[in-house]
Amino acid sequence: MLIACAAFAVLGWILRRSGRQAKLSPWLIAADLALFWYVSRRLAVFYALYALITWGFIAFLEAYKGRGRKYLFAALCFGCAVPVFIARFWEAFPQYPALVAMVGISYTMLKAVDGLYYTYYTGEHVPLIKYANYLLFFPVITAGPIMRYRDFARSYDAPQPVTAEVSVACAKRMILGLFKKVVAYELVILVFRRLLEFESAFYVSFAVAAVSWLLLWLDMSGYADVAIALGGLLGYTVPENFKTPLKAGSMTQYWRNWHVTLGDWIREHVFIIVSGRRLSKWAGAAIGFGSMLFMGLWHGFHWIYVVYGCLNGILIAFENLAGLTTVSRRAKKPYKIFRCAVANFIFAINTLFFTLTPEQLVAVLRGFLKV
Repeated sequence: MLIACAAFAVLGWILRRSGRQAKLSPWLIAADLALFWYVSRRLAVFYALYALITWGFIAFLEAYKGRGRKYLFAALCFGCAVPVFIARFWEAFPQYPALVAMVGISYTMLKAVDGLYYTYYTGEHVPLIKYANYLLFFPVITAGPIMRYRDFARSYDAPQPVTAEVSVACAKRMILGLFKKVVAYELVILVFRRLLEFESAFYVSFAVAAVSWLLLWLDMSGYADVAIALGGLLGYTVPENFKTPLKAGSMTQYWRNWHVTLGDWIREHVFIIVSGRRLSKWAGAAIGFGSMLFMGLWHGFHWIYVVYGCLNGILIAFENLAGLTTVSRRAKKPYKIFRCAVANFIFAINTLFFTLTPEQLVAVLRGFLKV
């Protein structure tokens, strides 16, 4: 994947510097599919078919003006998600051989659904070439950031000039991202594995949680740096995915600062659409809980992710009911620091769901009770 990303950077920069956008677009699709083919032939075939089928969903929704259009919209959104259910089935039952490769399908599915949302709520036409460029955009395929169609279309129609200054800035951003993923991550994971060998105690569990937070941040933010740099070399604006999570004073704020594009997607496609009006605290708490449960299941159909989603949902619901979703600007600094420390500690516990096996997770959580 790293070699493919490097190849995409070089190809994208050459294509962007050598032609107008109208001539560039088909070549970008070809470059995307060629890189998928390099990673896995089955992956290339799957994504080519998925792009065509989901664009067919969008075209059908655009053309249909009859009764029950909202039910058709819901059914097509579910249709976009079918490969995710299939992929989760193969994860749960590895004895059944996977027929196709679906790396990154959970992220790509969200983009396909956003295309349907765009058509349903704006009524605007979505051209096949533009949509294929959007869905197959290689830099964000496996870990985001999650681009929305309207934002991609804006960059697609009017890409930023790729000047020498922009190229240098993107190169630096890419080096930073690769350093996080290839160098820093590998060094920190050695520390993480050594900590897991220590005898269980509360201070060991604290250290494991802190290093787990760092591991996940290095992995995800490093990938985001690479994706943003690759997009910049094409003149495309890839959204930031991390916005100073250490300064978040509540879990609600944390999810707005950590994996920003996923939180925005859920808020825009689930929370706002379901509410449709000003909510009471109880309704907001219920939708907040449901959104976090959806996020847990989005990561995987496993009991560990159900627990993860429920725990986060309870926290978000509690913050809504208690009026603790934000920290007042007038609050005193010690109180702000305390709230940020609590939020970061809770989120560090969250990261353990992704960096440990279920058995290791239980052992580390028990360690917090050993003084």
